[in-house]
This record gives sequence, structure tokens and C-alpha cells, in this order.
Amino acid sequence: MYKHLVVAVDGSETSLNALKHATSLAQANNARLTLVHVANPAEYMALAPEFLQHDSYEAAAVAQGTEVLEFAEQAAQKEGVANIVKHLLVANKGAREMAQELVDYADANGADLLVLGTHGRTGLMHLLMGSFAETVMRQSHLPLLVIRSKAED
Repeated sequence: MYKHLVVAVDGSETSLNALKHATSLAQANNARLTLVHVANPAEYMALAPEFLQHDSYEAAAVAQGTEVLEFAEQAAQKEGVANIVKHLLVANKGAREMAQELVDYADANGADLLVLGTHGRTGLMHLLMGSFAETVMRQSHLPLLVIRSKAED
């Protein structure tokens, strides 16, 4: 059914839950699994400079993103997925650009399913934090599998 799944990973429990679903689907369909992390250097600007061990915010975001991708790859391999691709994207503006980068990458690389996790925020938290998953849903024409976080998250 699916030949190429793209799963967004950010290291959170929610994205690891989405990764578990994606690895099951990839294994069942003998599909390629592409792990994508969208790094956002702006997230590191809140850190005090003394906590920044890299030359720039972008370097910090890329280093952390690389770690997330390595961990996700190991998790997928443990589940028996053999055909794994990793890709790191950098978005400098915010959630909307991050979502668009992910959607554009999936489109350009022939994905037939996009998988991501959501925290399922509502009310004020949704208003303040936004919803990456909702933004991806609005921007993508691909089938989208959104895995909600567990209740205790």
C-alpha cells in the first residue's frame, strides 16, 4: 500500500510514538522510511550564550537535530526497518515555515504518507503554541497520519 513514508521526528515522546507507528507500517509494507527533523535555530536564541557550545544558533540546532535523527534511525532499525533515509531541514522563521519545509520535502521526494505526532493541545495552549500538525494538514495534499500523544504526556 505505502512505498515511501516520511515521519517527522523531534525527539519528544510524541514523535517517538509516531515513529513506532511509522516503523510498523514501513515494515508491514516493505516501504522506505524517511526520518525528517526540521531544525529551528530560533529555538536556541532563548538560551544564554554561555550555554551555547556551538559557533552559532544554527550549528546548535543542526547538532541537536543530527542526534535526534541518529536516535530515530537506531529505533527504526531495532524494529526491523532496513530501508531508512535521514534528512535534516533548517527553517529559520517559525512553525509555519517548518511545516512548509516538511511538506515540500515529502512532496519532492515522492512520499505517499506523512506521519507525525501531535500533543493535542486545546484552548489557550493551542492558541499560544499553535499546532504544527494542524499547519502540516492545511499545507499538504498527501495522506497524513497524525498520532496523538498519550494522555499522561
